[in-house]
Amino acid sequence: MDPQQLKDVKRALGRRLAAWRKTRGLIQDDVARLVNSTRSTVAGVERGEQVVDRVFWVQCESLLQAGGELIAGYDEYRSFEIRHREEKADAALHARWGTVLDHQTITEASSPSRLPDPDRLLPTTGASTGDSVLVQDPGEAYVGARQAIMIAARETSKHAMDAGARAVSDLTIEQLRDDAIGIARGFGQLTPAATINEALRVRGLAVEALERTRRPGQQHELYLITAQAAALLASAAADLGLWSPAMQYARAADTYGEIIGHHGVRAYARGMQATIAYWTGRYEEAVRYAAAAVDIAPPGVAHVRAQYVLARAWAHRGAVNEVRAALTSADDARSQDGNDVLHDVIGGEFGFTASQQARCASTAWLRVNKPEEATTAATQALRLAATPRGMPWSTVEGEARIDLAMCHLSTRQLDAAQDTLTPLWSTPPEWRRTGLLGRLDRMQELLTTDPWYQVPQARQLAERAESFVAARPTPPALPTG
Repeated sequence: MDPQQLKDVKRALGRRLAAWRKTRGLIQDDVARLVNSTRSTVAGVERGEQVVDRVFWVQCESLLQAGGELIAGYDEYRSFEIRHREEKADAALHARWGTVLDHQTITEASSPSRLPDPDRLLPTTGASTGDSVLVQDPGEAYVGARQAIMIAARETSKHAMDAGARAVSDLTIEQLRDDAIGIARGFGQLTPAATINEALRVRGLAVEALERTRRPGQQHELYLITAQAAALLASAAADLGLWSPAMQYARAADTYGEIIGHHGVRAYARGMQATIAYWTGRYEEAVRYAAAAVDIAPPGVAHVRAQYVLARAWAHRGAVNEVRAALTSADDARSQDGNDVLHDVIGGEFGFTASQQARCASTAWLRVNKPEEATTAATQALRLAATPRGMPWSTVEGEARIDLAMCHLSTRQLDAAQDTLTPLWSTPPEWRRTGLLGRLDRMQELLTTDPWYQVPQARQLAERAESFVAARPTPPALPTG
């Protein structure tokens, strides 16, 4: 492929983005803010100077409602790019080895007329060493050995070619790896439905590639990509309250992680199973899953995350001392450096920020009726989550607001609770994840009990929460596996 063609496709893609942006009456700053990017990035893309990752284009597609044109354009560009890189790699390989291989020599060596007579390779006199055969005529020994080597070389070459045919392009795997990383890092800026669609696409392509390759290195990489996709599907499905598929995907991620011996994947999957278990009222199971995550989690972020999940699981059992011990262990684990590829390198959904840690602590303390500790943690989470570039409907911020409002209600501060929740009500329905809805369900229960059920303001707040919860996002079609 001519490099100029690739540049033309890139520029055409940038022009499509600019056209759709102008159609929607937005400036580059608007797009940058709404897809959590920068104006210079948007400008560079529109000029055809860069393309960035697929998550950016999924967000732009969702924002601009381009009828799939932007995603199709991005996929077209990536297919051209992979083809171009493969052609360059093939040309470089040919340039390197083309002069070394003498096609005529190989042809002659492989021709039937040059193949040895099998009888000449067997000894008529002399001895056999068991590992080698001695030819009768020493003068012909070199000739026979040379012919045997050529036969072996031809068979080895054929075997290598067959093995090579059962492989996929390294560039294809590289693209899948980049896409999986993009979904993980963009998890907070994608709706659960968009995450599911992207993760299903990556998972399907990775599974298809697994069926085509027999190379151990490629298989390992593809199993890891498939495990990441399954883990992301589990989390996104849980965000939509699709508990059964979420658990199946979490188990699949754990299985893939076990196949390749990846403790980071398995720790995340076990932690997700614990999360699903305590959200669905299976508290003993939640503790078992969370304890398993702690046992297998590598040092670093993975271990910190597992300890917080364990604290949440114990909180649902009402075990105050165990909650305190898990949170203390999590604090200790923060000082340990980690190098797990998911938690410490990729991050995003697989990471675990300080705001997420504080939010988990506030939820755990609330569950065991420790409002003072919960208030401190929720306030910290809200401060850390409310960054200038953060989306106005940040899930962590929203969950921290509900936790803090619950703390205010526990100390009879209804006005403070209402003020804390005010920014939450503008969250669009498609961004209303289970973490928000489940917390509001618990708040409604509290507001219907003494001393609040006879207070008009409290009833209004409960009705507002009920209306918010009722406008749930519509789950996409979600296969299991």
